[in-house]
Amino acid sequence: MKRVLRNVFRALGITIFIGIFISHEFRTFLGDVLAPFLDPIYGEVGVLYTIMILSIITAGYSTLIQKLTVDYKRLKEIQQKVMEFNKEYTEALKKNNKEKLKRLEPQKEEIGKLQSELMSMQFDPMFYTVVVTIPIFMWLYRISSLNPTVVVPFGGEIHAGNFYFIFPWWIWWYMFNSITFGQIIRKILKVG
Repeated sequence: MKRVLRNVFRALGITIFIGIFISHEFRTFLGDVLAPFLDPIYGEVGVLYTIMILSIITAGYSTLIQKLTVDYKRLKEIQQKVMEFNKEYTEALKKNNKEKLKRLEPQKEEIGKLQSELMSMQFDPMFYTVVVTIPIFMWLYRISSLNPTVVVPFGGEIHAGNFYFIFPWWIWWYMFNSITFGQIIRKILKVG
């Protein structure tokens, strides 16, 4: 059952991720799905605090998903084995130590499997979080197109949809809050 559920979330995550690049209607649909839940919050507290609330929620559920889906003891064990093998193999290559390379050759397949397991451990939580995070971003994109204004320190009044460097302001604000509160939540839940 767990495997089936994981595959469903993987497929859903991939579909949502690809869908937002292919179809404007799909992006709009995703934003509209969350509108009944998020529009009242936006109407009550404004764009600045709505983004802060959503980034805290995102940091919370993504940290919780990592805590529940990643076996950190196993992760560290695999990383250690792979790192030791790579160091030994690179050293043997540099010294052109054919005997040692021949001895390490049978371990390459096992290391490849471990690296595959490591990638799976790191990517699985991403598929779960994408299912919720992308619709939130599509809703925020929808709201930012209305050009809501916010008052920010050292900047005065700005439009949340204005671009700064390569992203709109609301993405910078979202990332700042998500990273900050994510670290706090990770410490509280002892993740990583």
